[in-house]
Amino acid sequence: MKRAYQIEMTVMHQYARQLLGLGVFVAACTCVGMGSIAAAPGVLTCMYFIMGALATSAFDEQNGWGLFRLTMPLSRRDVVIGRYGMIATIGLIGMVAGLVGGTALAAIATVAPLPGDLSTTFGLTQDNIQAMIFSCSLCAVIGSGIAAIETPVYLRFGQTKATQWIPMVSVILFIAPIMILGATGGLGYFAGIADALSAVSAFIETPLGAIASLTVSLVAVCLILGVSAAISIRLYERREL
Repeated sequence: MKRAYQIEMTVMHQYARQLLGLGVFVAACTCVGMGSIAAAPGVLTCMYFIMGALATSAFDEQNGWGLFRLTMPLSRRDVVIGRYGMIATIGLIGMVAGLVGGTALAAIATVAPLPGDLSTTFGLTQDNIQAMIFSCSLCAVIGSGIAAIETPVYLRFGQTKATQWIPMVSVILFIAPIMILGATGGLGYFAGIADALSAVSAFIETPLGAIASLTVSLVAVCLILGVSAAISIRLYERREL
């Protein structure tokens, strides 16, 4: 199991560095577009979870790597567990990089003048820090959820023209219900839930609430990936390579 994990991390090592540059660029554009620094850590967190699962699955199909790996003293169960361990590690790296980068940018904005009112908007304040933590928490759950959908499909069927649509379909499945309910006024039927969410939101806006949301999200990520891994083990064992 440890060997399988080390192989996965070796494969993803260089790609993780390349993804950091892309993630920083996307996060910066998102921050400027939204006029808020809160989304920056979340963007990196979500990208690392989703792209980590996608990239390592694509690598399996290159030069017969998926077949060659099975000639090593590794069981299919070890391969799957190593894969999910890598996804969790890459996701956490994205989360830490996002929080560190966002905090550094906020610190720079506090001491150095930026164009317009960006220094005030991006400043190192308690509200911004709490917003960044919550952004990481929410996007970690979303990113791991999408990775949990992608990975079993890729391990069972490999990279095909059909499975390449999985990331986009997964994102749509997450956001489409909210968009439809908002556009049709359907959210009005959930007024009671909205009141409860308002109370939760008020708690999250406190320092203790931000830490609690991060803790809950990490537990949720472990559960999501754990269930997905159990499914993937069964699917991958049945796959004929």
